[in-house]
Amino acid sequence: MNSIDPIAHLIFGRYIRNHIGEYQSMRNTLRKANMGMLVEQYVSQAWLLSLIAGVLAAMIGAFIGLYFFMDIAFYGIGPWTAPVWFSSNFPKIFTLLLSTTFFVVAVSLTYYAFVSIPELQANVRSSLINQSLPHTTAYLYAMSRGGGLNLLDIMRSITENNQIYGAAAEEIGYIVKDMDCYGTDLLTALEKAGLRTPSPKFKDFIEGLNSIVASGGDITAYLKAKNDHYRLTATKEQKIFFETLGVLAEVYISAFVAGPLFLITILVVLGLINSGSAAILNLIVYLIIPVSTVIFVLLLGSVTGENANLKNIYIRENRLDTFSHVQIRAGPENEEELRRKMKFYGKLQRIRYTLFHPFHLLKSKPSYVFLISLPFAAIYLILMVSDHPGIKDPAVFRAINTGVLEVIDDHIFMALLILFVPFIIFDEIRNYRVRQIESHIPEFLKNLASINEAGIMLVDAIEMSTRSKIGVLHVEVSRLVNDLSWGTKIDDALKKFEYRIRTEMTRRIITLIIKANEATSDIKSVLTIAAHDADVQKQLKKERNAEMFVYVFIIYVAFMVFLFIVYILAAYFLPAMPSGTDEVRAGMPLIADFDLEAYTMLFFHAAMIQGFCSGIVAGKMGSGNIRSGIKHSLLMMSLGYLIFTVFI
Repeated sequence: MNSIDPIAHLIFGRYIRNHIGEYQSMRNTLRKANMGMLVEQYVSQAWLLSLIAGVLAAMIGAFIGLYFFMDIAFYGIGPWTAPVWFSSNFPKIFTLLLSTTFFVVAVSLTYYAFVSIPELQANVRSSLINQSLPHTTAYLYAMSRGGGLNLLDIMRSITENNQIYGAAAEEIGYIVKDMDCYGTDLLTALEKAGLRTPSPKFKDFIEGLNSIVASGGDITAYLKAKNDHYRLTATKEQKIFFETLGVLAEVYISAFVAGPLFLITILVVLGLINSGSAAILNLIVYLIIPVSTVIFVLLLGSVTGENANLKNIYIRENRLDTFSHVQIRAGPENEEELRRKMKFYGKLQRIRYTLFHPFHLLKSKPSYVFLISLPFAAIYLILMVSDHPGIKDPAVFRAINTGVLEVIDDHIFMALLILFVPFIIFDEIRNYRVRQIESHIPEFLKNLASINEAGIMLVDAIEMSTRSKIGVLHVEVSRLVNDLSWGTKIDDALKKFEYRIRTEMTRRIITLIIKANEATSDIKSVLTIAAHDADVQKQLKKERNAEMFVYVFIIYVAFMVFLFIVYILAAYFLPAMPSGTDEVRAGMPLIADFDLEAYTMLFFHAAMIQGFCSGIVAGKMGSGNIRSGIKHSLLMMSLGYLIFTVFI
């Protein structure tokens, strides 16, 4: 896009600037979408790319007209007789009209798509802001309740952690940017934020905050009221989310499971009469089902959202620049060499620990298991496939030798098991640990708050909390206590504690406690608010898991129906058809070159592809990420493989 920007701006920039009033709504949408482009820049690119798409479409239209309709002659309609010049030039005239139509349609569709992108992006950002707003208001209220920071400092602190608190914190960051970089006062910055945000809920929050600041009201009371309001409405909004997800589940079953199944059934019947339908059947199985699944998963991603990568708040080594103006006495000559040796020894220690304790690394980061499983799967596939006697003959694939391809399919499926089963095991171990930790976090925070309320300092309260029942969290809290006993500052110890757990819930809570501990001595109120926020998250996640199980079960049922139908077609319907030429001539007008084995292999591939795609969708619906869908995919593919290898 950057390469075509100067050309687009040179061609269309002046015209758009002269008619800038017509694009005011587009300017507001671009601002809400946070696309970082001027309106004349974006519209110029849209027009240029639309024209390029139109020219390409016109060339395709001209090719179609000249290649397919060159021999068509037009002499008139009814009593009307066309002129001689029109009849003789009709192919060229028709080609011109077809090319013009393609040009207009391509330009219109491309420009409409470009115009719609900012609005879609703004809607996605609005959804992300609404999801993160309860956590953001909880942070603002907790820090305001402590009393150690004013409103602007609280906004600055949450802006530093916008990757943890999400899009709502990012919106607050724009308020801080307006004040720090452009010298805007707080009321004006809040007013601009209300106009800029795509979220009506965040706009209502900012307008209320603006009124409280302008009137000199109690900001803490307002933040408490908003936090309680968002906490109460979270359940209602989650029900609306479930209804939306239910509609999407019905759409997926109807359009992406039942639809291809219906087309496959019809095309199989037509394939017995006309071999041309086999090409369409291959197109559905190998292209339409995977591509449509990718599109649907992207649509689900805009609704459910994907968990962002967790930002590290614990850093092993950081360059000290606080006293950069102080002149430091030079050290020994070999100081840099000693530093390099220390870094090398540290890396060596981490490598040695990983080699001697590989399961610790794999349980914390399951994706690393692919470094082991991927080479094993590739070696297995190469060894098994290369030993097959017919695999080196290219004619095998050109002639679709079903016997050879069936063997290859078996080895590919086994390679997929080798590749993904270890990842699934370690991923489930990690997910179970995360669920256990998050289930005990609210109780742990309540214990800290109650102990701190009795006048005991936070460090001692953490040590006393190890005596209570906190489940699997007890081990990590004990390590936290050990760090504190060895003289580690509480902020660094908490960061290391969060780094070891690495969950979304603990990331927000630990960040809040660290900031509150730096700013105020009233840590009890912050702990209580954090405990309430964690408890609400726990209950919402529990309800979501219960509701999502229903949709995952529905997808399993839909796949079972799909598998049953293709099994009936492959095992009973197609074998009952006439297979010989004499039978074909004596019976129905069926094609004589009907290949039962090819159709059976196609149905097997359809079951496996549909199983993989349905599993990915089930994981996306159930857990909000594709990673958890791999276990569903392998289970569905295993059922399909078992049905076709044992019962056919």
